[in-house]
Amino acid sequence: MPRTYAYEELDTVPIPQDIPEFGVEAGRVGVVDFTYDGGRGLHVEVSRTDGSTAGFVQMELREGEAGEVWHVVAYSPFSPS
Repeated sequence: MPRTYAYEELDTVPIPQDIPEFGVEAGRVGVVDFTYDGGRGLHVEVSRTDGSTAGFVQMELREGEAGEVWHVVAYSPFSPS
C-alpha cells in the first residue's frame, strides 16, 4: 500500500540538504507554504536565525537507495519588493 504524506500548510519540515546561498544547513526547519502531488511535493519557506525570510525551497520525494527520500529540486531567495 502506498505511503500517505500528511504535510499541510504551516507544518514544519526539515530541509534535507545544505543550501549555502541561504546560509541553510541540512536539518534546518522550514514552514510548508503549500503541497502538491498528494503531499509528495512541498514548497517551503526558510527563515534566517533572526526570523526574516531567507528564501523558498521546493522539495519532492524521490526513490533512492534507502527508499523514498526528500530532495531539494529548486530554491529561490526572498526578494522584498
